[in-house]
Amino acid sequence: MPPWQHPAGGGPIDEPDWTALDARAHALELGLEGPLPSPRRICMIAYHTCPLAAPGGKETGGMNVYVRELMRQLGRRGLVVDCFTRSQSSLVPHIPDTDLGPNVRVIHVTAGDEAPLSKADAWSAVPDFVAGVRAFIASQGARYDLYHSHYWMSGWAARELARRRPAPIVHMFHTLGAMKDLAQGDGATAEIGPRRGVEAEIMAFADAIVAATPIDRQHMVDLYGAEPGKIEVIPPGVDLRLFRPMDPRAARAHLGLDADHRMILFVGRPDPVKGLDTLVRAMALIIAAEPELARNSCLCIIGGDKTDDPAEMTAEMQRIHRLRENLGIADFVTLLGPQTQDELPYFYNAAQVVVVPSRYESFGMVALEAMACGAPVIASNVGGLATLVQDGRTGFLVPDGDPAALAARLRPIIDDPALRQALGLHGVAVAEGYSWASIAGRIEQVYERLWAPATSAAAPTDMLY
Repeated sequence: MPPWQHPAGGGPIDEPDWTALDARAHALELGLEGPLPSPRRICMIAYHTCPLAAPGGKETGGMNVYVRELMRQLGRRGLVVDCFTRSQSSLVPHIPDTDLGPNVRVIHVTAGDEAPLSKADAWSAVPDFVAGVRAFIASQGARYDLYHSHYWMSGWAARELARRRPAPIVHMFHTLGAMKDLAQGDGATAEIGPRRGVEAEIMAFADAIVAATPIDRQHMVDLYGAEPGKIEVIPPGVDLRLFRPMDPRAARAHLGLDADHRMILFVGRPDPVKGLDTLVRAMALIIAAEPELARNSCLCIIGGDKTDDPAEMTAEMQRIHRLRENLGIADFVTLLGPQTQDELPYFYNAAQVVVVPSRYESFGMVALEAMACGAPVIASNVGGLATLVQDGRTGFLVPDGDPAALAARLRPIIDDPALRQALGLHGVAVAEGYSWASIAGRIEQVYERLWAPATSAAAPTDMLY
């Protein structure tokens, strides 16, 4: 049975208990119950990248998707969520309209130039960001019951905000500086100086830390001396209504491709740690052995710069451009730049295989999205990918940085539709366990455990910023 006909292809979605809610509302009308308690308010901090930005840009990726979908689900669960991020364009409203649903706002705070900044300049602007958040909160007369920060710069900001208005801090690193340094490949540079020290401080002061996998948790313990008891292992989720199987022929037609077009797909930020050079070299090996494969086929790269001018590209994208030219496969490699979330499912469904050749990956959201669409995945046997991709069942795991090993796994998948179908069906079944509704419920349980000790304490003061 093809994946797009899988009876559970949409995946289980946790819906509210509408019967219970209707009964509660009726009891309130009759005066049988007291008023509903005030909703808890969450200060979400995603300093260096906006959750509304399209994934695949210079500083956008899985974290953007994670924060956006978590906010959406927490809002549906009745929590009020304000997400603060640094303004990167004066043309974007500071409080834009969003499609995230009720109880959710994204607030752009001016800190430094309203433009993309290097990591070093972004780090220097964090104090200005904190001051801007404090000013906004004062203007609103707002208070928050919890800070939830993402990435190391946001964790530092959360601590500074909590100094004046204490509340529990939950943090998710998404990636670790120590691991990125260990996984450096060609063209990579070390993370900026303060990062590892700040990450260690966050692990000490945060009330709870969310790790994507047990491997991620162990890295924190081994490399930073983090306290295991405060680390909760909760994977990211996937939108099973958006990322679902469809007929590959319909997906290719939507993208303007021939019905028999063969696409090998990469989705990710232009960063050396993503290992894109390994995939380009693997495809060069395959085409050198079988030149006819290049006909009606492509290596499609989603992410990076939209421009074709090398002078405006990141250093990594310039390197990939030179590599495909030097290997003689420039016509085979198609660079599409970032794509919207709504378009990504068509690419996943149109692809013969999705490749995630990262040298380090704390989880691997691209792999999960691809599996939810029924696409086979070949991934490096590193980090969270090693726990998400089931070798020989939903795809294959290969050593990172090894083009020959990757080419050896790619060739049979490209040729064998029965193998692709079997791997895709198993991938859909695995992805069904990662609905965002259930993941957000687990995050809320972390919040509730942190709030529980305060329920019997005196009411908080009225101190505001």
